[in-house]
Parts: sequence; C-alpha cells; structure tokens
Amino acid sequence: MNKEYDIIIIGSGLNALSTLYGIQQVNKRYRVAIITGKPKFDLNQNHPKIFKDLLNFNKILSHKVNSNNLALPGNIGGLVFFWGEQCNINERNVIKKKDFFKSQRFFSKFLELKSGKRLFEKKIDNIDIIFDSPDKTIKHKKSIFKFKNYFNRKCEIYHNEAISISKNNIILDNKKKVYGKKIFLCAGLVGTINLLRSINSEIDFTFQDHSPSIDFVYSKSIERTNFSKSIYSMICKIYSKKKEINLYSKFYPLKSLDILFFLGKLKFYLPQFILKFKINLQNFYFVQKWHKNSISEYKLQGFSLKKDKIKVEDFEKLNKVYKTLNFMKIFTLKPNFLNYHFHNLKIIKNNKKYPVNIFLKKNNPNVYCPGLLSQEIINCLPPSFNSFIKTSVFIKNNLNNL
Repeated sequence: MNKEYDIIIIGSGLNALSTLYGIQQVNKRYRVAIITGKPKFDLNQNHPKIFKDLLNFNKILSHKVNSNNLALPGNIGGLVFFWGEQCNINERNVIKKKDFFKSQRFFSKFLELKSGKRLFEKKIDNIDIIFDSPDKTIKHKKSIFKFKNYFNRKCEIYHNEAISISKNNIILDNKKKVYGKKIFLCAGLVGTINLLRSINSEIDFTFQDHSPSIDFVYSKSIERTNFSKSIYSMICKIYSKKKEINLYSKFYPLKSLDILFFLGKLKFYLPQFILKFKINLQNFYFVQKWHKNSISEYKLQGFSLKKDKIKVEDFEKLNKVYKTLNFMKIFTLKPNFLNYHFHNLKIIKNNKKYPVNIFLKKNNPNVYCPGLLSQEIINCLPPSFNSFIKTSVFIKNNLNNL
C-alpha cells in the first residue's frame, strides 16, 4: 500500500527548509515527507562553480546523466554547502512586520548569521557609496547536521530520487509510489524541470539568472585595515536618488587562498607574475559586480540550452569608485557563466509562455513551486536569504489556498 502524506516536499535544500518552516506555522500536525535523493557530492571537493558541468549544462538536464553534478546533488541541505553565504534583507516593506521578524529570527538563528561591519562611506558626484563587510552565515560542512536534525524532527525523509509526478502520486527511483495531498517542488532548477516534464513532456522552458561581470583591479593605496583576518571580502553598494540599490559589488583580496580556490580555471587568465609572487597579492582585488538590470535569459528546448538575451548595464559609477580609491582596472571578464540565482521560470507550450505556477494550476493543481524559481523579478542583491523569509511567510499565509 502506498504511503500517504498531507504534504510532500521534493528537495531538502534551503528552499525546502523555508517551505517546511512556513507549513509548520500553519499546522505542526501535518504529516510531511521530504524526498531528497541519494547523496552525490563529496563535500571536500572543489567549489562547484568551477566544475566542468557548468560548461555542459544541457547534459545535466538529461535523465541519462547520472554523474555527480552540481544541479542534482541529492545531499540533505542541497547546495547550502556551496552557497556564497551572503545575506541581504530588502523585503521589510512588503511583508507584515510580525511575520517578517519571526522568519528573520528563525533563519538568522538556524544559519548562525553574523552581521557584517561598516567599513567606510563615501559620496562621489552625489552618489552614496557604502562599503561593508558582508553578513555571513553558518559554515558549510556544519550545516548538514542542522538540516538533518531539523528535517528528522519534523518529517519523514526518503533518500530516493523522485522520477515523475502523476496527479498526487510521486514515483520514486525504486518504483515505489508515495501520495501527497499537496506537493511542493523544491528540487532546484534541473530537478524541477525534469519533474515538470513528467507532467507534460511537450513543453520547453525559459528562465533568468543574474549576470555579474568581473573586474581585476590593483591598488597600492587602499587601507589594509579594511581586510582583517576576519574579513575576507567587502561589499560596495551604490544607491540611486530614491535610496534604492542600483549596483552591488563584492571585493575579494587576491591574497585570500579562498578566492584562488574559487576562481579555479579563471586564475589562469591572471597575469602570471601575480600568481607567482603571492607576496604582492594583497594589492590585487577580484571584483564581482551586479547591476539591477544585468540579467541573462535562457531558453531550453529539449536538452538544448541557449542564452536568449543578456542585459549588461554600464558600470561607469563603479569606475568612479575605482578612481577615487586609486584602483587601476587591469581587465574585465564579461558575463559568460551561470551565477545560480535562477528565477522567473516559465513554461513554453504552443508558443505561449506561462509562469510556472500558472502552468501547474492548469495542469496539476496539487503541485506548487515555491522560492526563487517562481519569482519574476529579483534586484541586484544576493537573493537567497531574502527569498527564505519571503517564501516561508507566503506559505504560512497562503497554504490553504495553494
């Protein structure tokens, strides 16, 4: 006999955590199951953003690919182990204060959030420039224990891959079925697309991603005190006249072994003398920069992935920051890689585009996709922490209507 649950969550990452927390605010007695898959990652390996899988993303989208890849980790906690850990809150004005602060307290405690420090402020040509050290969270490898403990207390865990969905039934890789009155897709972009195709095989997709570009800069004059041993990076926020953040950039000192590790193959683009004489790395910086309008749009037809559109804004204001701080820009890498801030997933059917949850409401109303994939617009700030709060509050307030 198939096991039955009030709610099934497919996935066990941060989006699943947000969804489960929202559900718990409604009714702690719901019978909940989590389907997480089988672990595929060695958590001691290189940062996934330098995996060769990134260069073969279309292959990852095929069911035939069973190799260890970034898009289908299977580990409890999902991609939290490789998350950039940056937290920025910008939804205070659109969420009730009580709901907002309750969710913020939960996630801050769960992820062991440590607030950043104000380093310095400048005003350049009537532009407000703020430099902070970033808010940081829990260490990656420690987080697996917190996820396991939380999920084990709240629900039943299946270490199986969800192969397909048919109405309220989920077929697992061991051919068993589990039944859920409500099913939440928290399986990441690739897992979600594969499951959507099990509902309707004759569909294609579009989705969007941040498109940051990267500068390599040099400076002898920047104050060394800006980077203590406890601060491995600093962030620069440039505000508009309306006090909205137009541009967000993160400065990494290349003296950090972490950044050379993170760069992977990209480090070979750097002048060889920088890598050879590490003693001088304290004067070199890797600057990743996002503009609110710098977005890539991808189109997935079958297993063929194409970058359909890309908008890259002019970073003239940041160039003024460089000049004021006596930075010399060596070169820029234009965006040509995935940033893993996937959002605005739409389904293409009969040449018409449907937001993912509109499609699901028409084709399988028992299934819902929460989190970033269903958000049409994100700004230039790192979106994850903000999305946790927004998702949990939305689930709490709308669960019975989904």
